[in-house]
Amino acid sequence: MNDKERDRSGDGAGPVANEVKIIYKTPFRSTMMLTVFLFLSFIPVFGNNGSSSRLRGLSLTVDVGVMRPDNYHANFYNGNPRNVNTLNRILYSETYGNSIWNNLTNQNLIGSSVGSYNQITVAEYGDMYYKLAFQLGMGFRYDLENPYWAWQIGFDYAKLHAQGLVLLNSGHNTTFLTNQNAYVNCPTLGVEERIYINLGVIRKFRFNDFFDFEFSLGGNVNNTKVESSDISIGGITYSILDVWGGQSPSSYVMPYEYVNQGGIGYGGYVKVAFGFTLPIGTAMNLSYAFHYNKVVLEGYQSFAPHHIVSLNVALNNFSFFDS
Repeated sequence: MNDKERDRSGDGAGPVANEVKIIYKTPFRSTMMLTVFLFLSFIPVFGNNGSSSRLRGLSLTVDVGVMRPDNYHANFYNGNPRNVNTLNRILYSETYGNSIWNNLTNQNLIGSSVGSYNQITVAEYGDMYYKLAFQLGMGFRYDLENPYWAWQIGFDYAKLHAQGLVLLNSGHNTTFLTNQNAYVNCPTLGVEERIYINLGVIRKFRFNDFFDFEFSLGGNVNNTKVESSDISIGGITYSILDVWGGQSPSSYVMPYEYVNQGGIGYGGYVKVAFGFTLPIGTAMNLSYAFHYNKVVLEGYQSFAPHHIVSLNVALNNFSFFDS
C-alpha cells in the first residue's frame, strides 16, 4: 500500500480503484485451462501412427489466444487534464455541466457546498487497467528444406478494454466520511482496436518424430485505433472523446463525426512454442510471446511489454482444400 492508498484508508474510503485489479484472475485462469485442454486433447490423435512428420514449404497459420497489455497506455482514457480527452471539457461546459450538477444534486451525491457545476472538483484520477483481451490472427509460414528453420508473417487483431475510477469530491460536511459520501465514484472505460503485423524467423528443435520446440524472433508494426472514451457520472454515461477539436462543447461548436486517435507503432517480439506435427500436414503448438512495442496514443507513446498466450495451427501445403 502506497502513501496515497493509506490516506484513502484513513478516511474509510479504501484504496482507490483497487477493485479493478481482480479482472485478471478468473478470466486468465479459465482461458489458460481451456487452451491447455484443447491442446492436450489432440495428442492422442497421432499416437497410432509411427511415421515421421514435419512441415514442408508453405503453410497457412491460424491462432487464437489472450493478450495482457501493459497498463501504461490505459491511462490515456482516465480523463486527466494532461490527456487529449479530458473530463474537464464536459464537466465545466455549458452543454453538460448543469445537467451533471443537477443529476448529482438530485441524488444527494454532492452537498450544498457545491453550489454549481463550476464548483465540482476532482479528488483523484485513478490509474486504469486493461482487461485481458482475446486475440485472433492468421498468416503464413514457410518451412525450409533445412528442417530446423522457417520464417513466418502473421496478422493479429485484438479489441482492448481499459477501465478505472475517477473520484469527485462530494462536498458533504459530515464528521465520519465513508467512500459513499466523501467521494462520487465515476467509473471510466476506454475501448481501442489494435492490429499487429509480425514478421519473424523460427528455429525448430525436434524432441522426436512428432514433438517440436520452437523459438521465434522478429519485429512488428502495430496500428491502434481509439473507439471510445467514456465516464459514468451519477449513473449517466458521458463520452469524453474530443470530437470538438480541443474546444469546450457548446451550442457554438459543431462536433466532428469522426475522430482519428491512435497511430502506427513498432517493436519486436520473442516467442517460444511447444507442439506436435501430424502426418496429414497439420501442426499445432501452444506458445507464449513477449512483445515490446511502441503504441501510439497521444501522450503515451513509450515502449511497453505485452504478453500473449495462444494456440496456433499450421495447415501445411493447404491440404484442407484437397478433395
